[in-house]
Amino acid sequence: MDFLAPMFAAIGVAAASIPVVLHMLRRAPTQNMPFSIVKFLKPSRPKLTKRSNIEHWPLMLLRILALVLIGLAFARPFLREVIPLDLQDDVVQSVTILVDKSASMRRDGIYEKVQQTIRETVNELGDQDLLSVAVFSNTSRTLLSRERWATASDDEQAAMVEGVVENYEPDWMATDTGTAMRMAADELAQESKDRRKVKARRLVLITDFQRGSDLDELKSGNWPANVDVELKAIEPTNKGNVGVTFVNDRRADRIRVRVASAGDSVQQEFTLQPFDVSGAAVREQIKVTVAPGQRRSLILPAADPQAGKTIAGVELQGDEHPFDNVIDLPEVENPIVKVAHIGPAERNDPESMRYYLQRVLDGNVERDVQLIDLVQDGGVVLPIPMDVKFAVVTDSVPPGLLNSVSEFLDRSGTLLVAPPSVDAVLSLKKFLPGTLDVTEADVDEYAMLGKIDFEHPLFSTFSDARFADFSSIKFWQHRNLVLPHINQTNIRQVGGNTTPVSDQADVSQSLSEIKTAIGSSVEDRQDGNCFVVAKFDSGQPAIVEVTTEENGRIVLFATGWHPTDSQWALSTRFPPLLTRILSLASPAQKDQIRQTVGDVIRPGQLVSSEEWAVTAPDGTSVRWDQSPSERTVAAGLVNDGGDDDPSPQAPTRPANGQNTVTLDQPGRFTVTGKTDDGEYSVSLIAGLSASESRTEMLPLGQLQVLGIGVKSDVEAQLEAENSSAEEINKGQLSANDLERKQKWWRWLLLAGLGCLVLESVWASAIERRQAAEAA
Repeated sequence: MDFLAPMFAAIGVAAASIPVVLHMLRRAPTQNMPFSIVKFLKPSRPKLTKRSNIEHWPLMLLRILALVLIGLAFARPFLREVIPLDLQDDVVQSVTILVDKSASMRRDGIYEKVQQTIRETVNELGDQDLLSVAVFSNTSRTLLSRERWATASDDEQAAMVEGVVENYEPDWMATDTGTAMRMAADELAQESKDRRKVKARRLVLITDFQRGSDLDELKSGNWPANVDVELKAIEPTNKGNVGVTFVNDRRADRIRVRVASAGDSVQQEFTLQPFDVSGAAVREQIKVTVAPGQRRSLILPAADPQAGKTIAGVELQGDEHPFDNVIDLPEVENPIVKVAHIGPAERNDPESMRYYLQRVLDGNVERDVQLIDLVQDGGVVLPIPMDVKFAVVTDSVPPGLLNSVSEFLDRSGTLLVAPPSVDAVLSLKKFLPGTLDVTEADVDEYAMLGKIDFEHPLFSTFSDARFADFSSIKFWQHRNLVLPHINQTNIRQVGGNTTPVSDQADVSQSLSEIKTAIGSSVEDRQDGNCFVVAKFDSGQPAIVEVTTEENGRIVLFATGWHPTDSQWALSTRFPPLLTRILSLASPAQKDQIRQTVGDVIRPGQLVSSEEWAVTAPDGTSVRWDQSPSERTVAAGLVNDGGDDDPSPQAPTRPANGQNTVTLDQPGRFTVTGKTDDGEYSVSLIAGLSASESRTEMLPLGQLQVLGIGVKSDVEAQLEAENSSAEEINKGQLSANDLERKQKWWRWLLLAGLGCLVLESVWASAIERRQAAEAA
């Protein structure tokens, strides 16, 4: 007979000596009884009987037996027995192998170790055990179900396992370990209801257990008590890792990147090599030093002016694990933007509009702006340069510049006109609507802005109530831009309903009321190419936008911003408005969107077209008219293991009919759509999740901290080495299973309690008899 807790058996045997000692002791009488016959005799001490004499042997034996039986019961005894293999049908364990396939698993040496660990885990299973295999990164996917395993033959099971092993390939997604473990544990716990024969449930987690993995899902709720977790942590050949990521910078003409080193890194010296769209190196290498566990941000130029190339990406060199060493960067089309000025060239005259224009451009924090005067001293006129996309007119345009202005608008340029007089507007009459009439306005003291279209791109940045107050800007004089065909009833469309708008705004109104009364949409049209963006409180247009046939644009102010005309240049709203017009006319990064690998996009919404195509960095493409399965094949998504479940990373077709595509790899995606004006494309730059670069391993006890009982692979190996040859035999049950099955402790405890009851009855009878004799 063996014991699970032999210490209690020893305690019981030791306690059995207590009744023997007590029975060998006899106490002196506790009181003296006076008798009349011996009253006058001298008192003497009573003589004790011999101490070695034991009275009431049966009573002592009962007490010894009770203590021994209770001690044996607490020792949990069991008898060793061998169960034939053909009688073990009711002992089945269900095992789920959960394999990490996130981007950090691409490090050298991990791929081979994962394959070996899967094979070793499967080889440890019994013939009756159930197996399922799932992989996970940011989502989990079942490759091999228990149902298929249970119905397959031995050869089919071996083939399925080899299929899983051979097709294992890490992806580029982030690691959501917590959600994957929770889903797998819930499925295992459900088997306690569905499969009565399953006696043990085990989740084998094969992962690099890197610090960047997400375990938040494990912090909520309780872990199923009947699901054990075995952690098999996979280490790469060489520890340490350094990754590079893109960081948004305030300026658009430069690029900021961050180099982060894992805590277990050894190397500290690295280099950064920028490259262009073709992958060729641009500029010299940049040396960077990063200590283990630290990160460092660096600013790179957006272009190489000498080579005339823009920087499209950067590669980190010197790291042993290159999976996160290359990133694509937004291409800056105009690192240094040029602005043409048509008007007086007085640089330091505070009464001129150029003076305030120069200061706004010099204060641009996004990029460097170069102002070019086209009207030189002595009457020399220069044409608008070909690389200029934004021109400002602050005076009458010389006749010799009209052809250049026409070509500029044909190149889809933007012309901002701030006329100081009626003649300045008439000098551009050929580019404006033919029905436009211009006169000098008769202003009583001052005018104010009465209505602003905050939905228009020019004023969209002011749509917040904190910035929508333009009531403090006074206009001393302005020009009347008379457009007869524009609806002058001051009616706006809001959500399909026609709502009247008041002509004047009370300055004393609150900011929210000003946005409602002044800041409402007042978009009026003439001939389909003229828009009134803002109006004075008199109802006359203050800002008009005119579009040309070649997508050129003229933004016509009804007044200048110099002090003679208005307080416009002295307002805090003036610099952001000019900066907004500049960014619309000459965007630094056109149609480039930063994304993270794993994001789901709706291509149709990005290009405003139902007919779209998405081209991935590896050259594969998917189209709007392909089914989800066709898109899966086109995108190179492999259904590892051959299960029937669709991959959650494959493009899906939601019920609302809007197609989605998952960005499944880092690099530059191109979304192209067909519109009435032709093809339109948007560039999506998918970057690797920064958490994947944090590759140092978490403490193996991290899951225990979250309330999950985990046996690591090291502990499992030590337990196997210390086990005896009899315990290794598959035909023998474990000590715990034998003890639970035999339950000897119940009978021993009942026998011990029975002895105590009998002892109590016997001792009571002896005491009553002695009392009767004494009486």
